[in-house]
Amino acid sequence: MDITTQTPPKNNILTVIIASSAGTLIEWYDMFLAIILAGSLSVNLFPSEGSHFLETLAVVASSFMFRPIGSLIFGNIGDKIGRKYSFLLSLILMGASTFLIGCIPNFGSIGWAAPILLLACRLMQGLAISGEYAGAVIYVAEHAPANKRGFYTGFIQATVPIGLLVCLSVIFTTRSLMTEADFNSFGWRIPFLLSSVLVLLSYFARKKLHESPVFEELKKAGKTSKSPVKEAFTTKGNVKLMLKTIFGGNAAQSSVMQTSLFVTLFFMQRAVKIEDTTVLLITGVVTLFSAYFYQYFGALSDKVGRKKVLISGLVASLILIPVSFYLFMKIGNPDGLTEVHSISTAATLKIMGISFLLSVAGAATYGPLGAFMLEIFPTKIRYTSMGFAQNMGNGFIGGATTFVTEFIKTSFVVSAALTPFIGLAYPILLVVIAIIVNVTLVPETYKTDLSEEDALNLNSNE
Repeated sequence: MDITTQTPPKNNILTVIIASSAGTLIEWYDMFLAIILAGSLSVNLFPSEGSHFLETLAVVASSFMFRPIGSLIFGNIGDKIGRKYSFLLSLILMGASTFLIGCIPNFGSIGWAAPILLLACRLMQGLAISGEYAGAVIYVAEHAPANKRGFYTGFIQATVPIGLLVCLSVIFTTRSLMTEADFNSFGWRIPFLLSSVLVLLSYFARKKLHESPVFEELKKAGKTSKSPVKEAFTTKGNVKLMLKTIFGGNAAQSSVMQTSLFVTLFFMQRAVKIEDTTVLLITGVVTLFSAYFYQYFGALSDKVGRKKVLISGLVASLILIPVSFYLFMKIGNPDGLTEVHSISTAATLKIMGISFLLSVAGAATYGPLGAFMLEIFPTKIRYTSMGFAQNMGNGFIGGATTFVTEFIKTSFVVSAALTPFIGLAYPILLVVIAIIVNVTLVPETYKTDLSEEDALNLNSNE
């Protein structure tokens, strides 16, 4: 039999989802770990004099700045060689960088080499992560039935809360097994080192997978791109598509997610002054109960369209962000205490409920986004185009939210009453821009046929 007529081997869709989701879960675990343990990193890897929390956040955020470059590297591999190989490579690089953070000697041992090594690891992590998410979403979508694309890619989106839950569980368990002093001294390294176990398990699961059928079809027909990066920026109208996806969804979605998770966490710790145990409990419970909605909104977008779900989430976020933070302060610290304090069970439950609503709004912005992103670009340059747009919006612009909100609070002089809230101007601005771009410029995509070379000609009328 002529080998060219043989049907390429197929992957079981359940195996595809599990293997792809596992790697993306590790991506979020690694990212969340560095943000949540920023305080421990600042104490151990920076000089002991003064607070270096903002500088640590800047180093942590550096990985987001580097992601657009990495997206072009891994996008080029994914569009020329294959989806599978690109996200296998990114997985190994990502796991290695996280493991190495746990091995960096303290500032007292090696001086300024410590924060420099942290920066190097975070940059390598940003490079790797840039190829992970886009590859996983595209790989799953190119296996999925057209009418269930949002449903299946929704499992990838749901790795955000699951990754955070795993991260919080590992940190909480590690802390509970030792004294606070021991955790601050060496225990903080354990969650970073444990990521290597997750990476190895995910690698062997992915290694058994075959290439996506859509890409194989394109490759068989000799229609793969010879220069994906060049074509992504020279194909007529493709740059416009990337700008629409950056400002119409990715930047705002990432900012909303960071606000509902980390800006909220830091706000409750540093502004509301709630004790850490309660803050972690609130974050963990809210994350657990909101996890379902990431996949739910992805599935809903298969029925009503990506735009309706996305815009609903953005509008809800626009309302809930300022209201939530006002209520966090009002309920958690009504007397304006300046010391860390405990709060009542009733107050804890109220804050959980408010935080849950904000997280669900974030899930509505993120659930349909993976399917929307991959449907908007042509198959032959999908990995590169989606990767670059996602990493510019989600990484470079939206990913800086945690740092930018802290920077605004420390850099702009306003009244004492407004100081804790002024940083929220950044995510609110991105959400407003996204609503305007979505309503006026972004088309609906959920009926796109991914098997066509030009998946969606959004510029035919321009």
